[in-house]
Amino acid sequence: MDPQPADDRFPVDQLQVGDLLLMLGKSQLSKLIAWFGDSRYSHVSLVSADGLLIEGIRPAVKESLLADRLAPDGPVVFVDAYRSLAADGGPLGADDRAIVLRHARSLIGTTFAQDDLVTIGLLVALRGKPRHLPVWLRWLIREATEHAIRADSDRMLCSEFAYRAFADADTTPARRLARPIVPGEPSDLPFPDVDYAKLQEEVREMLKPKHKVLEQNAIGAEALAGSAPVWDTIDALELDDDALEASITALRAQVGLAAPHHADVANAAEGLLGAAWPERGPPNPKLVRPRDLADSPASQFLGRL
Repeated sequence: MDPQPADDRFPVDQLQVGDLLLMLGKSQLSKLIAWFGDSRYSHVSLVSADGLLIEGIRPAVKESLLADRLAPDGPVVFVDAYRSLAADGGPLGADDRAIVLRHARSLIGTTFAQDDLVTIGLLVALRGKPRHLPVWLRWLIREATEHAIRADSDRMLCSEFAYRAFADADTTPARRLARPIVPGEPSDLPFPDVDYAKLQEEVREMLKPKHKVLEQNAIGAEALAGSAPVWDTIDALELDDDALEASITALRAQVGLAAPHHADVANAAEGLLGAAWPERGPPNPKLVRPRDLADSPASQFLGRL
């Protein structure tokens, strides 16, 4: 499980190429991404060279200024740094770091998941939905999965990009730098403190200009356009378990994960990722979460930037 916030700050100038930066975004959807991912983190980036980071972020993988991410008015609440190690837990040499960076840069322009709502949909599809959902969260899951089905993208998540930067790098033997992924125990993180009004604004913006589901329901469409929270009228949408499961199943099939999964998030992670790599083979990159990268034996927590 990712660590508690560190008291000591890690100096930015001591970061190395290939280190991982795990962070929590400021948006309400970022809070939910972190929670659905069973972690405090909603996003992961790879340290590039010359003060840059490289990441899967909409609309495509790109390089950005690290200073912009760390600015007081930047888009994140905090950033934790992890030293990237070799697959066996030993130091990662400069030549290997250069190989990782070269492959990461080759992925620049690869289409990323369309937006944070798509990301939530994919997390739910990959991990299963938690039980005992409040009405508004049932609505959000349905919208997120339907939105992800409609999205026209290759649906690469930020953690998939970070994993592939190592696993698919040009090495002999192949996958020599692949980070081992060890499924951990489910966390006891409390449900985040979500500002529902702000969340509604974020979701409404992402559902523009078309919203096929609510277009077919006058009550839902009116709520989306008005000031009342959408989930105040969700009972009229009759989002039962069968409807939710149908959307999740359709999205799983679309991303090539047609096998059924358990409703329990921990069981889904165990069943889909399997035991520790390499005993039962490498993980499906699409199932790798920011938490899995933080927990990997090839990651060493450094501190908060």
